[in-house]
Amino acid sequence: MAAMMWVEVLARDGEVRSRERIDSPEARIGRAFDNDVVVDDPHVAPHHLRIFRGEDGELVAEDLGTLNGLYAEHGAARTARLSLRGEPGLRIGRTIVRVHDGAHAVAAEKPLTPPRAHLRWDLVLSLGLFLLILLLNWLNLTTEPNANVVLVPMIGLAVALAAWTGLWAVLSRIFFGQAQFALHLRIAVTACIAIVLWDLLTETLSFSFAWRTIADHAALGAWAILGATCYAHLAAIGPRHLKLVVSVVLALVTSGAALQAVSRAESREAMGQRATLGDLRPPAFRAVPLATTDEFFREAADTRARVDRARTKEPPPGGPLGEID
Repeated sequence: MAAMMWVEVLARDGEVRSRERIDSPEARIGRAFDNDVVVDDPHVAPHHLRIFRGEDGELVAEDLGTLNGLYAEHGAARTARLSLRGEPGLRIGRTIVRVHDGAHAVAAEKPLTPPRAHLRWDLVLSLGLFLLILLLNWLNLTTEPNANVVLVPMIGLAVALAAWTGLWAVLSRIFFGQAQFALHLRIAVTACIAIVLWDLLTETLSFSFAWRTIADHAALGAWAILGATCYAHLAAIGPRHLKLVVSVVLALVTSGAALQAVSRAESREAMGQRATLGDLRPPAFRAVPLATTDEFFREAADTRARVDRARTKEPPPGGPLGEID
């Protein structure tokens, strides 16, 4: 026979501490042992409230004349009777109680990726990441090939990935009960690939369009990738208050990006903007026409004139060169 209702008593962290099946037309909740649901809370009366069906067939909670009263789960106003049609949660004392009809529809099951599938993805993504970094290190070599120059950064990256993944696995073990190391490693390796590709994209665009601003502000995209990575880790852990935790993480990431942008601006103001575009690319990547010989020498002459005038000026007080004789 289908249960008429289910009564859930929530713990302080929001998890369901107990779930009671009620087959009778009415349920009574309180601290006394003759209730259908016993709540161990000193701020709950021995007979605090009763749950019954109203004339429309919907569940209703009614206060039994208690001292601390009855509240909606997120409400601030005390009420003598509370309809549970739209919001099944209510608060008595310091305890949250939720009441569901026996025919209450639950969400569909979520797809579950087998752990071995995560391991296979870890192997494929890790191999792709290290091959990509190996290729980039080899292309950036300007001296004789050296195994230390090529392999040492890869070893450092492997150690950093293991430490980062281990930290999230420990948090997942504490709050979720399962470490899920393979899943967190998959997220971390994917984030590393995204950061490497983003760096390649911004440097290439900066070279192609001769626009230093793209490379100067590429760190903002890296911070965005970091925020998305933290969100993916948190979603895998599944904390109860995910929105609040994500808001805190996003605030920290945004603060870090803002501090870095301010530091770059102050450094550029004090030391000037860099004269190069960063990493060079093949000439075929150039999207804007090159300057002619006359334009180059004319700009060089103008720059020389500005430098000559700057050499005759006294440094501004309080500047980085103000105390140097």
